[in-house]
Amino acid sequence: MSLSADQRTRSCATELVCHDCGRRLPLLDTTFKCLGCGQGLDIDYDYELATARLAERQLAERPLSIWRFEELLPILDARAQARVGIDSGRTPLIHADRLGAELGLRNLYLKDDSTARPSLSYKDRVVSMAVARLLELGGEEIGCVSTGNVGTAVASLAAKAGVTAYVFYPSNLERGKARACRALGAAVIQLDGNYDEANRACRALALASGIQFANITLRPFYAEGAKTVAYETVEQLGWRSPDHFVMPAAGGTLSSRVHKGLGELEKVGLAETAATKIHIAQPEGCGPIATTILAESEEIEPQTPHTAAHSLAIGAPGDGPLVIDAVRSRGGSAATATDPEIFEAIDLLGATEGILTEPAGGTTVAATMKLAAEGKLGPDDTVVAVISGNGLKTLDEHPEKSWPAMVACEAEVMGEMLTDFRQNGLGAALS
Repeated sequence: MSLSADQRTRSCATELVCHDCGRRLPLLDTTFKCLGCGQGLDIDYDYELATARLAERQLAERPLSIWRFEELLPILDARAQARVGIDSGRTPLIHADRLGAELGLRNLYLKDDSTARPSLSYKDRVVSMAVARLLELGGEEIGCVSTGNVGTAVASLAAKAGVTAYVFYPSNLERGKARACRALGAAVIQLDGNYDEANRACRALALASGIQFANITLRPFYAEGAKTVAYETVEQLGWRSPDHFVMPAAGGTLSSRVHKGLGELEKVGLAETAATKIHIAQPEGCGPIATTILAESEEIEPQTPHTAAHSLAIGAPGDGPLVIDAVRSRGGSAATATDPEIFEAIDLLGATEGILTEPAGGTTVAATMKLAAEGKLGPDDTVVAVISGNGLKTLDEHPEKSWPAMVACEAEVMGEMLTDFRQNGLGAALS
């Protein structure tokens, strides 16, 4: 790819590099795994150049999107960058004082990606990067294998970019998300298998068909979008890195790349981040990374998912070793939550902060509660919990609750109901 000066972004990306053996490949190579050892690839940057370029252009002049820190993102073609992700990122950082009071955390913040654009989850960040890379390569079709949110992000961002999307879901698909993908113009295919089986099949399909898959063949670029959570959070805290991040883990992209992003902020001189701890949250019914961390073991044992938190139901996480390194090198920990605890945490978050999240966010809140109770989060520590997706997309997944009882449309009867609520709580009218 040859780009003129006005076609280039300010990216300081240089090479693809193997996570494991360190082998390097040109950035424009379309390989997605190491040709030597077969492990995943990361992207390296010229951090000295990035430091200089970040100083040249004031933040006040930069877009409020994932491209705000384009020097540390891997897209070289400005034309591709201009077509995708321009409204993604820059989600609110909310001081959760009422939830914090319940958990005994005075400085609890929520990085609220339930409001992310266009598809209401953190996956808009990573998929924006994947679609931009597809456009950079001149591709016109993109696929993904998804437990939910990747699919809606791919469908949304592909539609805006004018490329065709194919979304492959495992058998326990969340129907609301699948319907949304269809409404957004994507082809939706449900597979008879769990996520890990679907991922293996999609990998084979990608190699056989030549279709680029956002979270397989484009994965080195896809993953880089997750770093923007770290960049934004630290900036929103006035260039102070929090004492703790708590975030959900499925395949492991978010927590491992937040770790990388924090390190990059220190390398380019924007913030001191070495003291920030990373903790992960997983459902008890699918917690292979958390189980490994808590057992202080080395090898991740794959698990067969049994949880209502479908967006976290990945039993063989591809970036699991990177997550373990991130957590351990930063002195963090992990916690798991049962499905009932997850749904109780969803309700607690809604009742205290007015935020409706999906089970992944409920898992994060439940884990934050446990980590605080165990003393791993101090009452005066600055804690950032990542709310990764919106609950409007997963209401069908909630446990069945009875509808409120029908009462006469009369003030006297309605007054009796109010008295009942006041005396017995807001669940009193459910029979």
